[in-house]
Amino acid sequence: MKVKTSSVLALVSLSYFFFYRGIGTIWPYLFQHLNMARVFLLLAFLATFGWLLFFVTFFSWVERKELKSLLRPTGWAIFGSACISFLYFREVLRVFDIDFLGEIIFSSRMEQLIPFLPLLAATLILIFFIALSGQELNWGPRLKKAVKFGLGGAIASFIPPLAVAINFLLTREEQWFSALIPKGFLLVGGMIIIVVSFLGQGFFLFSLAQAEEFD
Repeated sequence: MKVKTSSVLALVSLSYFFFYRGIGTIWPYLFQHLNMARVFLLLAFLATFGWLLFFVTFFSWVERKELKSLLRPTGWAIFGSACISFLYFREVLRVFDIDFLGEIIFSSRMEQLIPFLPLLAATLILIFFIALSGQELNWGPRLKKAVKFGLGGAIASFIPPLAVAINFLLTREEQWFSALIPKGFLLVGGMIIIVVSFLGQGFFLFSLAQAEEFD
């Protein structure tokens, strides 16, 4: 698979999560309905593979171009994306009441790690964008601008899992980011974070999907 193709798939994935998180922030009560939660979570799990495929194909491109300084950050981003896929896989098992490796996936030790996995994933993907923005690449102005947008989106994406992790450390309660945002000013702030993340990373992926450098 080419980088351009995987960029389109990742953009579709990103668009779904923008829709998914937006609904979760504005109308969280929708997820109280079991069947609705099952549909959204199953689609979210499938959508996680968009980013995962993108980083895998980008890693192959980096190898071909012999950009050794990007190999490790891209590998970390692959692992971070895999962590997100695992999180949603775990949630799918839970809401569909499927007993699969439950003694491992739902162990008490895993329960202590779960709130920090999104933060780990966001950190590793942020490191990828930092490394990419610092790399001297023979790219046109549009792609270089897109990398900066992607970095901004990655920074915005880092904030929600950081808030979730801090909340868990303080309260020992695992909650979604949407549950931490009260109505009013902070709700607007939460939506701004989601929009900035979507626009930044969306412009990055859209630019890569159209870039001649990846033909």
